[in-house]
Amino acid sequence: MHYLFILLPILIGLIAYIAKNRFSKPLLLIFQFIYLVFAFLSFLQIKNSGPQIIDMGNVPNGFAISLYVDNISAAFVLLTALIYFFLIIYAYNHDYFEPQFFFPFLSLEGLITGLFLSGDLFNLFIFLEVSTVIVSILIMYNKKEQAVYDGMIYFFVNVLGSSFFLFGIGFIYKLFGVLDIRSLSKAMEIFTLNDSVYVPFALMMVTVSLKTAISPLFSWLPKAHGTPSAPPVISAVLSGLYIKSGLYLFIRISAMYSPAVQMDTFFFYLGFATAIIGAVMSFSQTDIKLILSYSTVSQVGLIFMGLNMNSEIAFYGSVFHIFNHAIFKTALFLAAGLLTKYYKTRNIHEMNSVLKNFPLIGYSIIFSILGITGAPFFNGSISKYMIAHGTDNLFATLLLNIVNLGTILIFVKFSVILFGNNTWGKEKIKDRLSQYSVLIVSSLALLSGLFGRRVTEFLFDYPLTVDSAEYLQKGFVYVLMGLAGIALYKKVIQQNKWLFKLTQIELTFNGIITFLTGYFLLLLTILYIR
Repeated sequence: MHYLFILLPILIGLIAYIAKNRFSKPLLLIFQFIYLVFAFLSFLQIKNSGPQIIDMGNVPNGFAISLYVDNISAAFVLLTALIYFFLIIYAYNHDYFEPQFFFPFLSLEGLITGLFLSGDLFNLFIFLEVSTVIVSILIMYNKKEQAVYDGMIYFFVNVLGSSFFLFGIGFIYKLFGVLDIRSLSKAMEIFTLNDSVYVPFALMMVTVSLKTAISPLFSWLPKAHGTPSAPPVISAVLSGLYIKSGLYLFIRISAMYSPAVQMDTFFFYLGFATAIIGAVMSFSQTDIKLILSYSTVSQVGLIFMGLNMNSEIAFYGSVFHIFNHAIFKTALFLAAGLLTKYYKTRNIHEMNSVLKNFPLIGYSIIFSILGITGAPFFNGSISKYMIAHGTDNLFATLLLNIVNLGTILIFVKFSVILFGNNTWGKEKIKDRLSQYSVLIVSSLALLSGLFGRRVTEFLFDYPLTVDSAEYLQKGFVYVLMGLAGIALYKKVIQQNKWLFKLTQIELTFNGIITFLTGYFLLLLTILYIR
């Protein structure tokens, strides 16, 4: 059955493209609703019966091309189905939502699902390569010059980056003779020549780090997620979902190598560096989509920190934050798409009074901002609470607070579009369907925060206990950091002309490749000298 979660979106997208009639859009919407229902039922089945392994053909387990479904992977499939359902509702009445868009858009859903379900390394490589092609096509969909350039940069960088993964697979196969992730993990538990896996680990981590946009390999992300002419649903699906497949791969590949390789400390500090660089680059921008794109880089850094704290609660907090980020960043990109269309600009300084002119979008942005900054009662507060509980180290706690302050600074700047003088003319947004879809998605940031303990237990079987007094204290700290963020923005960032020169920094293709090679050599050096 789980093969159908990969194949059906591709098949339905193809049928809708071939049909090219008035029934194509209803077909996609009905299909996605049914797909969401079955994803939920499948999740319940896995939750009740435990992990499942689905082998292809009559090949023995461990050697067959297989799918592996556990609580986390089934939850990610459910998340994908949910986000896609609202993306289709949002795009339903838009001009770009036409037959030739259906096939690549739905195919990407199937490929993302395949990345979450595959238990075979070579299968993962195939999904990575094909999804790279599909994403490139979607970025270049409107065929504008800048979009074509961004799409080609994305394509060549990621194809080259994936070749590192392929070479790593070759090394692993030569050493162990299998490519099944679970079998490899068991083999590494009894493997005595740990230094033999350093090269394949470094090779594969280059690709995984590139896909997660960790520092210094994130320069492709703003080009892909912030492409000017790309439809809003593309930016939303890339930042809300596709980047999560890279984080998921990091979880799986790290777990596979964990008996032989421990790089938690390195990746923790690399996550911190990524979070800070992403935040600084974000509040240096004036383009609404680039602000959100660099914010995604910063949030990836925070998630990396939590995943590498050697703590169960921090691990599940990071996984929960992946889910939370999918919700509020999807809503923010969709809202940005509507505002860009109706203000006819991407410059946030030329947008204002959104809350007055477009109250549904305004409230959606407020909910999403409160979620991503970790306001009490919103989902980000729960996941950040869990990550913070992963350490008793005061220095690590300080680093986490610095990251949170960076996030607040980003969205203090972003929130200026909500207020100001009314510069809007007589025209109003006519597409209520898009507005309501954004509002519903953003409302999930509140609902999953209010019921945060139940959500974490339901999704991950992790019983979370929240100390009310401590949670209240963290809420007080949030208010203080919010006030500090407003003061810093007005007194330092808003008036700092040098800061905005960072927007001129752009790596060439050769520069990106140099960073890829340097990152690989850095990983190898650390592995061999530690």
